[in-house]
Amino acid sequence: MAWFQRFKEKIAISILLRSKNITMLAFKDVECDRIFMAASPADPAAFAFYARNIDEDDEPADPASMMLERIYHSPDADKGQ
Repeated sequence: MAWFQRFKEKIAISILLRSKNITMLAFKDVECDRIFMAASPADPAAFAFYARNIDEDDEPADPASMMLERIYHSPDADKGQ
């Protein structure tokens, strides 16, 4: 990938990743189809977003109808407890 060879971008990304004020970083290069992400486990919201979106598959494991059914019935699952 060409962006690995660009000096200014490498420096900027390394500075952002080492910063204590940034807990999640996502970027996409113009020449690449992938989005690169990094998140700190110290920030639960950033790490949860990262964990949900690192799936390598383009297609979800379940069909859309099954996912909608789970969403529809998920509030009922908490009522029994």
